[in-house]
Order: sequence, then C-alpha cells, then structure tokens
Amino acid sequence: MGGSRRLVVIGGVAGGATFASKARRCCPDAEIEIYDQDEFISYAGCGLPYFIGGHSPNWRRLLARMPDEFESRQNIRVFLRHRVNSIDTENKTIRVADLEGVSESSIPYDTLVIGTGAAPVVPPLWGKDLDGVFVLRSLTNALEMKSFIDLQAPHRAVIVGAGAIGLEMCEALRRLDMEVHLVELAEQVLPPMDADLASQVASQLERNGVTLHLGAEVKGLHGGEGTVTGVSAGTEEIETDMVLLSIGIKPASALAEKAGVELGARGAIRVDERMRTSAPDVLACGDCATTRNLVTGAESWMPMGSTARKQARVAAETVAGNESAFPGTQGTFILKAFDVSVGKTGLSTQEASAAGFDAESVDVEDSSRPGYYRGGGDITLRVTVDRASGRVLGAQAVGDYEAVVDKRLDIMATAVRGGLTVTDLSFLDLAYAPPYSHPFDLPVIAGNLAEARIMGKECSCSAEGLED
Repeated sequence: MGGSRRLVVIGGVAGGATFASKARRCCPDAEIEIYDQDEFISYAGCGLPYFIGGHSPNWRRLLARMPDEFESRQNIRVFLRHRVNSIDTENKTIRVADLEGVSESSIPYDTLVIGTGAAPVVPPLWGKDLDGVFVLRSLTNALEMKSFIDLQAPHRAVIVGAGAIGLEMCEALRRLDMEVHLVELAEQVLPPMDADLASQVASQLERNGVTLHLGAEVKGLHGGEGTVTGVSAGTEEIETDMVLLSIGIKPASALAEKAGVELGARGAIRVDERMRTSAPDVLACGDCATTRNLVTGAESWMPMGSTARKQARVAAETVAGNESAFPGTQGTFILKAFDVSVGKTGLSTQEASAAGFDAESVDVEDSSRPGYYRGGGDITLRVTVDRASGRVLGAQAVGDYEAVVDKRLDIMATAVRGGLTVTDLSFLDLAYAPPYSHPFDLPVIAGNLAEARIMGKECSCSAEGLED
C-alpha cells in the first residue's frame, strides 16, 4: 500500500483505536488519523465503575495509550475535541469541527472507518438536566461523577436500570458508604437472564444494603436549587442526592445514517463479515456496527468491548487487502455483583424457542471444589440444548465469586462456538485437581444430564456423588 493512502477513523475508543493500531502494522506506509469529540481515547470503558468505587483510584491507569504515544510510537495522528459533523461518501470527505477553535474544515479520505460506538439511552424525563444526574459511558462521564462525589459527599443515590452497569455501580457506590436504591422497569434485575437465576443476584444486592424497586417506571426527577433531590418511581418518591441513568445504550449511527449508509439490526450500521458498509471505502466496527448471532445466524447488535476489538482487527485486515472475516458473536457476558458472579452465553431456553429451536434446559447446582478441600463456592449452571440435534445453544451461570464461575462459563461459550453436542460435553477432557474442580466438573455433568434427558431417561448426579 502506497504512502498516499489516507485512512481516517471516526472515534477512538475500543474499535477506532484498535483499528488504527492494527492498520499501522498491516499498512506501514499509510497516513492514519483519528478524530474524536471527547477529551480521551483508548481507555478501559469497562473499568469505569471500579475507578468510581475506589478499586482503581488513579483514573490515568484506565488509559491504554495517550494521543502523543500514538504519534511517537506508531505515527498515528490523533485529533481530540474534533467532532465529525458530516460524511460525503461521494466525494470521500468528512466535515470536522474543532470544538476548541470553533472552526470547521473538510478532510479527505481514501478509506473511512466509523467507530462512533454507542450512546446512553436518556428518556425525556423532567429533571434529567439537573446537577447530580449522570450517565456512565465515557471516561469524561466518570470524572464528572467522581468530582461530584468528592465535592458534594452525597449520602444517597438512585440507580435507574438493573443491567450490567447498574449492578456494578451498586457495588461501587455501596463501597463509598452511600444508601443505594436500584430502580428497574422489569420485574427482575438483569433482564437477559432467566428470572429465577436473576433472583439470586437480587438477593445478593439486598444482603449488601441495596434497596430494590422492581417493576417500577421512573416518571420524573425532582430538584431544588438546580440539584436533584428525588426520583418518582412507580408509586414511590425516593429521596436522593444523585442519580445514575443506566437504562441502556443505542448505536451511535446517526452520522452514518445522515450520509446514506445503510442501517441494520437495532439501528446499528450494517456491515458484512469484512466490516464493509453499504458505502464504498467506508467500514464500521464496534458498538455502532451490526454483527451476526453465531447461534441463530441472524443479524444482531451485541455491543461489547471485546467484540469491538475483534471487529476492528478484521477491518484493518480488510483495508490491507487480506482475507479475514468476523464470524459473529454469541453475546457472552459476565459481571460481578458484590460476592456473586453472573453471566450468560448464547441463548436461553425462551430465546432458543423463539428462534425456532426445540429447546430444553438442564440445571446443575454444585460446589466448585470437592467438599474436603477448603475454599471455592457454589454454582448454578443452566445449559440450553436443542432436543433434535443435542447441540449446545447457550448457558447461564450464577455463583459465588470465589467459585470461578467464569471458567465454567468460558467452557460453555467454547462449546456453543464449536457447535458441540451434549455428548461432546460429557466427554470433555478438562483440567482436574481438587484445588480447582471435581473429577466431573459442572459442564461435564450438564452434558450427562442433558444427554439422558434427550434420550428420555432421568439421571440424577452431582459432582460430590462422583468423587470416587
């Protein structure tokens, strides 16, 4: 690739920054520029709750690379506080506003990569603009919240939305000795999980002093002297000193849509397996782009930092002319809520049935280690299978933080990705020693139970019953 090739990137967090770094390795002679309207790029967005809660009090440790390091180490130019206002796909230019100098200019590109990410969902609530009301999507958001907490010393907080960020922030704010109320429109926390498994997480929240308001719609926020003082949720009025709106996110695709780029699932930018959009020489990756559900094959939107980085690497390979494709994702996630770990991969039984599978689930409830070896904890593993083929379609897991839930969930994620059957599960050759697991660990037991169920038999076994 010649030196005249100009690669322009919009957005510099997980997708954009990863693309630029990989593109430099793939295209050593290209000109590469990143434009981002924020003050920071290339930071650990998933670490924001842990910074606020004091696990990592130095926010600079969240930064993977500073803008000057991009230029000095990789010859990548970074323009912060520069907002891209429009894309002209016909003339291959973008209009960029310098937010510090309040000027606008036209920037040409040979290849454009859109990595604009996702934006918080903020409903038109009365009082949403009061002081003390926050969203948490960027490092700037986190620094604003941390500054408010340090200066105002709030005693009470309301978190609206019981998804991953909401639950992680419950722990963060309780670590700061705040009274925390969690409000969720659904009748359970973590709506992607089965309700009975989510109830285990809800119990853990309550044991740690979080007051739950489930099935409650937020109708408005109240304030005095410009600062939030209360939340109307359902039939209740909750007094508070601060509010976090963690209702959800949506793809930041308006810029692409305005340029005539085709959108797909959930309003995300439609891309093919090589991250190409409908516009020539325009690619997209990360939370603003679609993906393919590996279990159902359907176009989906599954925003995750790990997915953004993988898509970005494929986009860079595409620009370099290499044959590379992003196969899709299955929505694997895990989070920590106080002393409980909870996660999911692939489809639940309800989701699988809705997708046309003849689905059934099996549960395994056991300890993570033999009873005679100290430590570990209890885990509930639920595995969804297709009755017709025995294929593993998904899994959900909830357990004690010390039980290493992520290990079992990762095994199941690999099984889903590999198209394994329950028979394959039952014969997995997993690492075993008493400090780590049972001779028959939970995924293997789940395979045995599911195989017996599909064959019309009933099988009752546990790890402890198989110790000898």
